[in-house]
Amino acid sequence: MSNSTQKREVLVALDAEFAEKIDQLTDNWTEAIEQALRLWYAKQIEDKLRKFYLNRSQEDIQDEKEWFDFVEEQIEETWNADGL
Repeated sequence: MSNSTQKREVLVALDAEFAEKIDQLTDNWTEAIEQALRLWYAKQIEDKLRKFYLNRSQEDIQDEKEWFDFVEEQIEETWNADGL
Protein backbone atom coordinates (compact mmCIF):
# COMPACT_ATOMS: atom_id res chain seq x y z
CA MET A 1 0.00 0.00 0.00
CA SER A 2 1.29 3.40 -0.87
CA ASN A 3 1.17 6.48 1.29
CA SER A 4 -0.48 8.40 -1.54
CA THR A 5 -2.60 11.38 -0.57
CA GLN A 6 -5.08 10.63 -3.34
CA LYS A 7 -8.44 9.86 -1.76
CA ARG A 8 -11.52 8.12 -3.07
CA GLU A 9 -14.81 9.25 -1.68
CA VAL A 10 -17.28 6.59 -0.55
CA LEU A 11 -20.70 6.77 1.01
CA VAL A 12 -21.26 4.75 4.17
CA ALA A 13 -24.44 4.34 6.22
CA LEU A 14 -24.05 3.61 9.93
CA ASP A 15 -26.38 3.01 12.82
CA ALA A 16 -27.20 6.46 14.25
CA GLU A 17 -26.38 5.55 17.86
CA PHE A 18 -23.07 4.05 16.82
CA ALA A 19 -22.25 7.15 14.75
CA GLU A 20 -22.90 9.35 17.79
CA LYS A 21 -20.43 7.27 19.82
CA ILE A 22 -17.82 7.70 17.09
CA ASP A 23 -18.50 11.45 17.04
CA GLN A 24 -17.58 11.53 20.74
CA LEU A 25 -14.19 9.96 19.98
CA THR A 26 -13.06 11.78 16.85
CA ASP A 27 -13.52 14.86 14.72
CA ASN A 28 -11.76 13.13 11.83
CA TRP A 29 -14.08 10.48 10.42
CA THR A 30 -11.84 9.88 7.41
CA GLU A 31 -8.89 8.92 9.60
CA ALA A 32 -11.06 6.80 11.89
CA ILE A 33 -12.59 4.89 8.98
CA GLU A 34 -9.22 4.41 7.28
CA GLN A 35 -7.73 3.00 10.49
CA ALA A 36 -10.73 0.74 11.01
CA LEU A 37 -10.55 -0.60 7.46
CA ARG A 38 -6.78 -1.17 7.71
CA LEU A 39 -7.35 -3.24 10.85
CA TRP A 40 -10.17 -5.13 9.14
CA TYR A 41 -7.99 -5.76 6.09
CA ALA A 42 -5.08 -7.04 8.21
CA LYS A 43 -7.45 -9.40 10.03
CA GLN A 44 -8.75 -10.77 6.73
CA ILE A 45 -5.20 -11.53 5.59
CA GLU A 46 -4.37 -13.08 8.98
CA ASP A 47 -7.50 -15.26 8.78
CA LYS A 48 -6.53 -16.46 5.29
CA LEU A 49 -3.01 -17.31 6.44
CA ARG A 50 -4.32 -19.15 9.50
CA LYS A 51 -6.75 -21.13 7.32
CA PHE A 52 -3.94 -22.00 4.90
CA TYR A 53 -1.65 -23.30 7.65
CA LEU A 54 -4.43 -25.18 9.44
CA ASN A 55 -5.41 -26.95 6.22
CA ARG A 56 -1.94 -28.13 5.17
CA SER A 57 -1.63 -31.78 4.30
CA GLN A 58 0.36 -34.13 6.53
CA GLU A 59 2.79 -34.53 3.63
CA ASP A 60 3.43 -30.77 3.52
CA ILE A 61 3.95 -30.66 7.27
CA GLN A 62 6.44 -33.54 7.05
CA ASP A 63 8.31 -31.83 4.17
CA GLU A 64 8.58 -28.64 6.22
CA LYS A 65 9.89 -30.58 9.23
CA GLU A 66 12.49 -32.35 7.08
CA TRP A 67 13.60 -29.04 5.57
CA PHE A 68 13.85 -27.44 9.02
CA ASP A 69 15.90 -30.40 10.33
CA PHE A 70 18.24 -30.17 7.33
CA VAL A 71 18.77 -26.43 7.76
CA GLU A 72 19.33 -26.84 11.50
CA GLU A 73 22.00 -29.49 10.85
CA GLN A 74 23.74 -27.26 8.31
CA ILE A 75 23.80 -24.34 10.75
CA GLU A 76 25.20 -26.52 13.52
CA GLU A 77 27.91 -27.88 11.22
CA THR A 78 28.84 -24.36 10.15
CA TRP A 79 29.00 -23.12 13.73
CA ASN A 80 31.09 -26.10 14.82
CA ALA A 81 33.46 -25.66 11.88
CA ASP A 82 33.95 -22.00 12.80
CA GLY A 83 34.50 -22.82 16.46
CA LEU A 84 31.36 -21.03 17.60
